[in-house]
Amino acid sequence: MNLLAACFVILLIAGKLGAPRVADSRRHRHHHHHDDDDDDGSRRRSPPEGKQHLTQKLFVFGDDFADTGNGASDPDLGYNSREWRYPFGTSDTAHARRPSGRFSDGPVQSDFMAKIMGRREAPPPYTYDDWADGIDANGLNFAVGDSGALDTPAGVTRLGKQVQQLRRLLKDGRVERRDLRDSVALVAYSGNDYAYADDDTFDGLMETVVEELASVVSDLQDLGVGKVLVNTVPPFGCSPWLTRQFNYTACDDRGNAGPDRHNAALRDRLGVGGGDDDAGGLMLLDVNSIITGLVAPKGEEGSPSALAARFTELLRPCCEATDGDRGYCGLDGGYSLCDRPGEYFFWDTDHPTQAGWRAVMQLLQGPIMAFLGISNLEHF
Repeated sequence: MNLLAACFVILLIAGKLGAPRVADSRRHRHHHHHDDDDDDGSRRRSPPEGKQHLTQKLFVFGDDFADTGNGASDPDLGYNSREWRYPFGTSDTAHARRPSGRFSDGPVQSDFMAKIMGRREAPPPYTYDDWADGIDANGLNFAVGDSGALDTPAGVTRLGKQVQQLRRLLKDGRVERRDLRDSVALVAYSGNDYAYADDDTFDGLMETVVEELASVVSDLQDLGVGKVLVNTVPPFGCSPWLTRQFNYTACDDRGNAGPDRHNAALRDRLGVGGGDDDAGGLMLLDVNSIITGLVAPKGEEGSPSALAARFTELLRPCCEATDGDRGYCGLDGGYSLCDRPGEYFFWDTDHPTQAGWRAVMQLLQGPIMAFLGISNLEHF
């Protein structure tokens, strides 16, 4: 989420929302195979056990947490194209340690989701091609930084429109309906819509956001997508933008109240819980509780996960803005950079490092594998 604008608002609404709650290659048309009649009536064979996930396409929708290159790269956009400038990508050996449009020093959530499914990285960004010859065998990534469920900045495609992009590819024959039956959709939403909410508008906005997220899920299922995974929003109060006031030693419980309210409403609306609940092909990825368990210091939310021991800095960002509010990660002369990003959970004001994302997705890997019917454990 773009917390530069949001964090002050969260502080305003926090008192009203109450205390937080920790909750539960070459492109070609790719035909999937399982025991079912094909569109032409022919029988299709199942892949060997343990290989089913290798026939599943991954379609990614969302924002900064999942974008792998859909955002504009024009340097004149300044802050709004920072993900395309150094030091972003400095730990990403798969892309020559160069920026690739990811909001981190390396792989992001969508990359690790793809790894769980046996792929090297997230499927290619939608904007890379017109896909006239059919989409990539691994799927497609529609996510773009700063996206949201409702209004978005100019040039940024909101979630519902991202689903419409997939619908158009299906209508044009560039995606085949039988591909969607075995496909997986990740909806990586981090809460950008709340950037300009205040204490008078938050509750109404939350209802609208949750309804739109439910509509996105419904539209994906109506298209025939077999499995849909949806993020809870992260704990804003544990982001460096808000922990800076405590010298990066504690989360701001008041700042976590909004996400807790949103996540509770989302669970109720979708009719699912956290963990590995499977409600009609739908899973809620409890990113909020996982991040809270990793970064909340002892005494705040109980003992951190054992994976937290990997990090010497849980709340301080590796790429820290300097020059007051005028600096930001990616601005020449506007940031300081840590020596060991792998020891930091957060990359910048609100995005995890690749090490942070690895820890989050390792904790979610078991439930995701069970939900998708994957038996082969991928190590990353």
